[in-house]
Amino acid sequence: MAYYNKIGLLVLSEDAKKFLVCEPGEKYTEKSVTQYLMPGGKLEEKSDVECLQREIKEELDCELNLDSLELIGEYTDVAATPGRDVMIRLYKGKLIGIPTPSTEIGALHWIGKEDVTNQKVSPIIRNKIIPDLVEKGIVK
Repeated sequence: MAYYNKIGLLVLSEDAKKFLVCEPGEKYTEKSVTQYLMPGGKLEEKSDVECLQREIKEELDCELNLDSLELIGEYTDVAATPGRDVMIRLYKGKLIGIPTPSTEIGALHWIGKEDVTNQKVSPIIRNKIIPDLVEKGIVK
């Protein structure tokens, strides 16, 4: 099985009931994979922060408030691409600017704990990230 190592960003709504996810554009994903993913991407830089800065600019056309970054945890589960696993090191942080789908992103969505059964949400978010965020009291 292929294994992806990714760095993700948790962007919470003001009331902490929802968080931002990305839906890949048709051009950048297999037709069978249209699941919602965490903003962020594959670590290609020397640090997680550099990766997040690049990915957030590419995907959301925003900058990161570096002082707001906080490591939440690491999660491993089945990837949105069938037959593969993914590990996401997830940071909570704030954006500078208004998120707008850019480059490979087709749409942005706000989801919450009620989306734990939503099949449009990738398995790692449903199975690992949402339950942990609720347990830690990060998502209300």
